[in-house]
Amino acid sequence: MNLRKLDKKRIGLALGPIIFMIVMLVPEPQSMIDVAPAGNALAPQIALGMLLWILVWWVTECMPLGLAALIIPLVFCMSGILSWNTALSSFTNPIIWIFMAGFVLAAAFKKWELDRRVSVKLSSIYKGDNPMIAALFVACLPVFLLTMMGSITASTSVVFPFLMAYLAMLGVNSNSRYSTACMLAMAQAATAGAMLFLISTPPNLIAKNTISEIVPGFNLTFFDWLIVGTPFALIGLFISWVVVFKLIKPEMKSLCIDTERCKKAAKSLGRMTTGEKTVLAILFTAITLWMLPSIFRVFAEGNPGLSGANDLLSQIMPESMPAVLVILAIGLIRIKKEPVLRWNEIVDGIDWNVVFLFGGGIALGIGLEASGFANWIADAASASLGTGASDWMIFAVASIIGFALSYAASNTAAALIACPIAAEIALGAGLNPIGPIIGAGLACSISTALPSTTPPMAIVYSSGYVRIWDMFKVGIVSDLLRLVVLIALGPLLVGLIL
Repeated sequence: MNLRKLDKKRIGLALGPIIFMIVMLVPEPQSMIDVAPAGNALAPQIALGMLLWILVWWVTECMPLGLAALIIPLVFCMSGILSWNTALSSFTNPIIWIFMAGFVLAAAFKKWELDRRVSVKLSSIYKGDNPMIAALFVACLPVFLLTMMGSITASTSVVFPFLMAYLAMLGVNSNSRYSTACMLAMAQAATAGAMLFLISTPPNLIAKNTISEIVPGFNLTFFDWLIVGTPFALIGLFISWVVVFKLIKPEMKSLCIDTERCKKAAKSLGRMTTGEKTVLAILFTAITLWMLPSIFRVFAEGNPGLSGANDLLSQIMPESMPAVLVILAIGLIRIKKEPVLRWNEIVDGIDWNVVFLFGGGIALGIGLEASGFANWIADAASASLGTGASDWMIFAVASIIGFALSYAASNTAAALIACPIAAEIALGAGLNPIGPIIGAGLACSISTALPSTTPPMAIVYSSGYVRIWDMFKVGIVSDLLRLVVLIALGPLLVGLIL
């Protein structure tokens, strides 16, 4: 088994650059040359080769994923597609601070043993012994509902230490298929929750803003989104939950929870300590600050007079602000002359492999856009439609473009590219662009096959419970099913709000 793993890594290590060289040696089509930036005709071809190279290295795990991610800025900068400042700034992107805050919170929970208390509480939520249903209540529903705070990254960061504690209480180790299934189910549920409300993730708001610019007389409201987006969130939650457990197939058929042992554990915990209360207060403060701009945005939807205050609040309190505050508070607040976490405990608690991995993913998305590769995909999609395309065809193509781009870039970057492209394709065909824009925005929140595709997947990968191959096979099946549902039902639901 170890030899097979070693061979897989050796093959992946060599295969990545070999594929890159093959892509570079194949004559570049004229369609690529047409979209290339001035002075760099090979840019789209380099971007395609880089995309395939890094996917091979990430899927085969031939080296630490964060280390592999550094090849992205190296290739893009050496080829002139990106500047060093642009590429390396991806590794300090604001969203990465939410990762770090989640890791630091998890370390604080463990140090002050708040994770033990939470695990005992979680074990009492579901009284049965079905592992699949237990995961739904403990892992999926909490993170799905917390996406209402306006950030799938923040919601995953909050639930992550709870789930870790719950699995530890069950005595489930990192090699267990049940621990893998629970982690993947949680991340999948967070991604499904991205479609829940208009404020749940940036691509939804990007779709709204694109519609406002393209169709000035139409305002996509919070309640419009309840009709269109929320059904896909609920369907996506169910699909991903079922797919995870059908493909991973946990070894345990029933949960062996000793009720008496749980009662004794709860009694032995006693009253909450000052340390536990402090960590809990920091967590609740962060959740409140994460939710505040989203709640204010909902009120601003119905009261245009609040738009100025809403813009100011969004500017001074983005989702990265509470993350920075969490790290600062945990390092400064003292309990009995000792900080919640010492500086070395903060540094050790952060999974730097995941930080570098996601930074590389952001750099990849920027490079694909700057190289003209994203425009090449859009042009190819437009050409394939021909003349006389129907509303359904335009919606399907727009959704596929958003879906495909989200595998190469973050969901936010993919939406910034895909939504205007969807509008152009629809207008070019003489059709209403609202549906295709919404389809593209929703599709950007589906991808889950790699840690780099969306923050929740990167966070659960840091647990050490999830192998890349398990994430990949579950993600591909779940993502394609959710994409099919989106394409099938999307135009019908959009028709209800037009």
